[in-house]
Amino acid sequence: MSTAFPTDSARGREVASITQRGETLSIRVHGPLLGQTEAPALAELAAAAISNPAAAPTRVVIDLSQVSAIASLGLGTCLEIRRRAAERGAVTVLAGLNRHLDTLFRTMRLDRLYTMEGDGQTHWNHRAA
Repeated sequence: MSTAFPTDSARGREVASITQRGETLSIRVHGPLLGQTEAPALAELAAAAISNPAAAPTRVVIDLSQVSAIASLGLGTCLEIRRRAAERGAVTVLAGLNRHLDTLFRTMRLDRLYTMEGDGQTHWNHRAA
């Protein structure tokens, strides 16, 4: 079963799609940029979904497959999502990183904080099966 959480808009577009299937909460960030406008809305949406008592995820997947660039505020939001998930006992997974984002997370050694998965499409195809 999949549960959809409401999404917010930044500059007139949807910031993310948040769904839950079983104990996995998936946050698919809509790109191409996770910047100063999108990050606060994403943080608010993710916080509400993670703290939802009915959700109780053990795994939170941040799918960045549609994101081509990320600002420092976007990185901070990813860290905030991880912190909130960890407070609830959930593992956080980064999925769908392009080469640039993968290099950025690894250079900053943030890959040590997350489980890193392949492309986001693989994650979504797996969920649909």
